[in-house]
Amino acid sequence: MLLRKAHLSFLAILALIALRVVVGWHFFMEGTDKVQKGGFSSTGFLSAAKGPLAKTFQSMVPDFDGSVRLDEEKMKKAYETFASEAGALFQFTEDQTAETQAIISATRKQLGAVYKEWKPKIDEYKNGIPRVANLENDPMRSNVSSMRKQRDEIESKWKSLVKPALWDIDRINNEFETAINALATEAQIDKGKLFANFKLPGSPPIDVKLIDKIIPIFDMSVGILLIIGLLTPVAGLAAGIFLASVVLTQFPGSYGSQPTYYQAIEMVSCFFLAFSDAGRYAGLDFIPWSFWNRNSQTIVHPNAIVANKY
Repeated sequence: MLLRKAHLSFLAILALIALRVVVGWHFFMEGTDKVQKGGFSSTGFLSAAKGPLAKTFQSMVPDFDGSVRLDEEKMKKAYETFASEAGALFQFTEDQTAETQAIISATRKQLGAVYKEWKPKIDEYKNGIPRVANLENDPMRSNVSSMRKQRDEIESKWKSLVKPALWDIDRINNEFETAINALATEAQIDKGKLFANFKLPGSPPIDVKLIDKIIPIFDMSVGILLIIGLLTPVAGLAAGIFLASVVLTQFPGSYGSQPTYYQAIEMVSCFFLAFSDAGRYAGLDFIPWSFWNRNSQTIVHPNAIVANKY
């Protein structure tokens, strides 16, 4: 008995090629759009995660609860640490180091003004932390639909107290980072030094900033590989896993989760492309596949019985 691979019809092959190209084109255009428009951020998406994995995704957002940014002393230390790291990275001169201190002083004044303006709201927010923690740890608030809705409404109003203050602080932090990096001369940058990134204390190794840099490149790379049919199993598997993570941020069936039907459909399509040898049909994967199978021999099942004809 001979082992045979399933054969696809001509129309099935055309459909498989079309699926690979369409999915690839979608990924490529998504990545291109993010690069062209600029300012892509997954912060809002990760912050809105729902379900049992919500905390995991939210932990990728530095200072998700605002505890660091709303602490003036912690922020002052963070500015000093960043200025010191940037000075070592670019090998700042004494004059440049003096300028960093001037920038830190100006930034602290801006930060102090924000804390002063929003102090009542910040105090109310901090006083509400124990209450919100009790709500999250209450089983009835999680299991009873009406009470869970009430809990989410309370948390939403609580978080909105400091949103304006956090926006102002984020703006100040971005301006501070830009100002410190602007001190580096072309000669210092030409030595191969990278852009100094301001990170809040306690930021995870893989955070939003890194993710936001990777995703556009990832989208375009996967798109190109699928369109030309090169390394299709790898590209399809990577794309499927990525889309699976997107689906899990809005865990199906979780209260308040948003529909992810489109992502789920494309996820299944990517896994199908990965495991169906889609790249060897009108794709560059045909070259290594044909080389590999050129000298292959027919495999005979060890238990095959050849009947004698009389």
